[in-house]
Amino acid sequence: MQITEVKKVIVSCLALINDDNEVLFCKRSDDSNFSGCWEFPGGKIKNNETPEDGLIREIKEEIGVNLNSHCIAPLSFSTHIYNDLSFTVLLYVSRKWEENPSPIIHSEISWLHPKDLRNYRMLPTNNYLISSLQDLLL
Repeated sequence: MQITEVKKVIVSCLALINDDNEVLFCKRSDDSNFSGCWEFPGGKIKNNETPEDGLIREIKEEIGVNLNSHCIAPLSFSTHIYNDLSFTVLLYVSRKWEENPSPIIHSEISWLHPKDLRNYRMLPTNNYLISSLQDLLL
């Protein structure tokens, strides 16, 4: 039996929470893998980048929001294997940011109530994180 090497990928993502305890989710565009799935904004960590620095960079690139490292906190993580990739997804939360979120790379963004999250088709790696978020907010 031949063992296949898997590439490890670390992703930082964010549960941005507004004053109504709604969470910002992004819908993947039609030309992306898992098109039409909803996900937390965020992305892959680059070499020599901390998870927090990568999160701050990705959030600016994806939704145009400025974060401060003192206003984000780790909440949970998940793992998922897809083809030859092993994902470790780190979920952070924040209630403070600058600028209004906008869908820069996604087809749309929406503020969703935590009790409704299971009604949306989520990205598999993000789906595992919903329970932690609901425990925090419900």
